Amino acid sequence: MLTVSPGAEERAQLQLASAMQADCDRLAGSPFDQQRNSEFSPVGIGEIDGAAVDACRVAFETTGNPRFAYQLGRALNNAQQADQAMSAYNAAVQANYPAAKVNFGMLMGRLGDEKAEFQLYTEAAQGGNVLAAYNLGVAYRDGLGTEKDVNKALEWFEKAAAEGDDTAAFNIGAIYDEGQLVPADDQTAIAWYDLAAQRGNKDAMINLGLMYEAGEGIEPNAQKAAEMYRQAAEHGDLFGAYKFLQMQELGVVPAPSNPAMAEGVNSLVLKPGDATDTLNSSAKEI
Repeated sequence: MLTVSPGAEERAQLQLASAMQADCDRLAGSPFDQQRNSEFSPVGIGEIDGAAVDACRVAFETTGNPRFAYQLGRALNNAQQADQAMSAYNAAVQANYPAAKVNFGMLMGRLGDEKAEFQLYTEAAQGGNVLAAYNLGVAYRDGLGTEKDVNKALEWFEKAAAEGDDTAAFNIGAIYDEGQLVPADDQTAIAWYDLAAQRGNKDAMINLGLMYEAGEGIEPNAQKAAEMYRQAAEHGDLFGAYKFLQMQELGVVPAPSNPAMAEGVNSLVLKPGDATDTLNSSAKEI
């Protein structure tokens, strides 16, 4: 009878464990985790494959690496297993893994513990996590687990924006645009909106369009307003589609020469409440 030597069995187990680690990184690595395995493309939390749960569980159990615990938490959270996700995140948090502190902090906030949420964002932001910096800006702006402090909010938003976060740039623009937390400054608002829009932020595109249309802090320019609305519509924004079609009806811009683009904009159907612009964004999960 053929038998498998203990050495062969051990090698097979090591190969399986190695494959599971690679699968976990491939299926559940976060785009906002600076410590993820860069050999694989990042995966948005809503795009995580169900197979990531088993892969990440085996990877963590065999290595104890907090990255795999964090990615297991992401996979479990996406599978609507919140309690198990919290346990996995907590294991990574105990190992001082910054990205896990962001998601665990958000879950703690949903459970009503805003002070814990704020503390976790603070630790993760100080550890260099960009989304934690953004969320900390939201916390200081809105007074989540701490006193409201617009200067600290702007400081953390600016740190996140400097690392490429478009929503942070948008929120800085919104703060100066609204003029409720600081004196209104249209020029500064436009500069930050423009940066966010260049990075693909559709809310910034909408607000720039409104400012161009109304001549708010800038020379009125209906064509540029229409262009911003068109860009927002192409990013799926319903209000942008509505405003662009309105500009067409007013004769500000002709019907698009590209039939595919025209179809894409016209196919967006407005529902009650869609024709509004957003000036604030909340904390984000990664």
